[in-house]
Amino acid sequence: MSTAQIAVAYAKRGWHVLPVFAGDKRPYFPLAPAGYKSATNDVATVEKWFSDNPHLNIGIACAPSGLVVMDIDYRNGGTSQGLNLATFTVATGDGLHLYYSVGKDAHFKGMLRGGVDIKHNGYVVAGGSTHPNGKFYEVICDMEPVACEVFA
Repeated sequence: MSTAQIAVAYAKRGWHVLPVFAGDKRPYFPLAPAGYKSATNDVATVEKWFSDNPHLNIGIACAPSGLVVMDIDYRNGGTSQGLNLATFTVATGDGLHLYYSVGKDAHFKGMLRGGVDIKHNGYVVAGGSTHPNGKFYEVICDMEPVACEVFA
């Protein structure tokens, strides 16, 4: 599947997609001048961005997509302990991204615990992208994100 097809599939889920520099985590500012705030779920826009620039990574703006993502980094001691693993999951360069659905009025602090960051007011690099270390961001559980219960 091409990067454009993957990015369009995210937009069709209603997720807000943004272009990210290839092999990097920074927004691709020539197409996303406001960074993650330039993200859109407009399928035509997303398709054009990634068809014209197939080398780009894909970003997902969390809050506008109704998502919170637990970013587990193994190198920093992160674990999935206490987290629901039956949700949309991406293997990253050194850990996991666990996607959960949340209401538009949700608010989160920046860290759950050591090695587990909470991504909500910002974006994550999505499956179909290449990590700066050369590894592939791979969707390993493709299902609808379950409701976030971590803070319930």
